[in-house]
Amino acid sequence: MKASTRVLHGGSRLLFDTVEGITNTVEHMHETIARRPLPWASQPTELSKAHGHIASAVYATIRGTNSTLRKGVDSAFALLPETFSNDHEQSDVEIRAIAAVNGAFGDHLEDSGNPLAQSMILTTSDQQLQIDKNALTQAIPQASAHVVILAHGLSMSELGWRRKDNTDIGSCLSEEQGCTSLYLRYNSGRHISTNGKEFANLLAQLVEAWPVPVESLSLIGHSMGGLLIRSACWYADKEQSEWLEKLTRVMCLGTPHHGSPVAKAGHALNHAMEVIPYVKPLAIGRKRSAGIKDLRHGDLLDDDWQYDHSDSAKQDKRTPVPLLPGIDYYFIAATLGRDEQDPRGHALGDLLVRIGSAMGAHDDDLHRLKVKPENCRLFHEKNHMDLLTDKHVQQQIVDWFGA
Repeated sequence: MKASTRVLHGGSRLLFDTVEGITNTVEHMHETIARRPLPWASQPTELSKAHGHIASAVYATIRGTNSTLRKGVDSAFALLPETFSNDHEQSDVEIRAIAAVNGAFGDHLEDSGNPLAQSMILTTSDQQLQIDKNALTQAIPQASAHVVILAHGLSMSELGWRRKDNTDIGSCLSEEQGCTSLYLRYNSGRHISTNGKEFANLLAQLVEAWPVPVESLSLIGHSMGGLLIRSACWYADKEQSEWLEKLTRVMCLGTPHHGSPVAKAGHALNHAMEVIPYVKPLAIGRKRSAGIKDLRHGDLLDDDWQYDHSDSAKQDKRTPVPLLPGIDYYFIAATLGRDEQDPRGHALGDLLVRIGSAMGAHDDDLHRLKVKPENCRLFHEKNHMDLLTDKHVQQQIVDWFGA
């Protein structure tokens, strides 16, 4: 695969960050063992270079060398002409790889100015879009008054919606319902609320710049994409954004409305490692992205994470975010179970999200998402990723649109 300068530069920056992180982890563990060689020994009250000045100098030298090399590489890439840096069209493999890295470290990439940090954009099935009336008219000459936007999940891109025969939910809706389908690409490692606010603003710009007056807007989200949509709707409602008047339906596919058991298990493991002094330096779970941490409970708003450290053992203290009135909501869940009695389905759900979370069920009435029973569908013997491409799921969505 021919790599773009963006990937080469961003990858080198990430490599230097990794070297620094490993060096700090090893030094921290060395210091911990030197200061407290026996488990029952008391912890010193003051920091010290207990592992020796020579070792401390070695770690400092490694960090200094790493920093110097980083600056040299950055300077080298800065000397490249802009035309050389932008002469490469991203391949599907590159798009998928960048999306995966953003899901794992997206907040760090953005904070550190790494070129791999993904900007939020809208695309058609074959090109990126500029949110400008003239540009949209040229890119989509047959623009429909009925717009559908599909939002992917964690560590994914718009390519995840495609089946092997290159068909997807968006193309099915365009062909059978006359809609214009667009796809959202975003940095899934950022906080869901951060992406939600940006998505709300993007939708406002899109509706205003659309080549023809928008009659209906539909949003479809897979996994984290569903949370992103609900967050955007909440912020748009608070701002009384006009695009909400065009929103007719929201569809959530395998969305962890009340959190994912995988994210909760990862948090529990990391918290356990943090408690043990000798293992604490290896608790790299604290480095997982903000987006992954938000999936623990399904945090949608800034208030859900700003006032509590996301690595703490806090209970679910989310602000209730009810469904908006006047909008049709549809929830789809998957389960590995063959039927409703199969214990695998109750225990594992679709491997990443349990049925109750995907259906919005909750013991607390404030958090329970009240969706019409006829607007919910459970698919058996399918996993989380099947919801993106399964033909039966696609047909159910098309049928709901037709109704």
